[in-house]
Amino acid sequence: MTSVSLFRTDVAGPGPGPRVVTRIVSGLHWLRIAHAEQRRRARARRELAQLDGRMLHDLGVGRGELDSCLAEAMGDAESTRRRIVDGALSRGGSR
Repeated sequence: MTSVSLFRTDVAGPGPGPRVVTRIVSGLHWLRIAHAEQRRRARARRELAQLDGRMLHDLGVGRGELDSCLAEAMGDAESTRRRIVDGALSRGGSR
């Protein structure tokens, strides 16, 4: 064999470099999504916390239930609160 090859032929596929970069980029993408979700939850919590007691009562929520309500609304916890069915209001179920 007299010719010299510029490319290695004994290595199958790309080396660890591209895989490492892909994992780092994927991890950064996940962190970005998680951070945005955390900011969204904090903003929702602040908005609910700014409501006065009467408004919270009108919504059927106590101040101590804010975190629980947010968890249910965001799908992090099973819904345990009763929901008003549209038909109940039309049958005269309103106050």
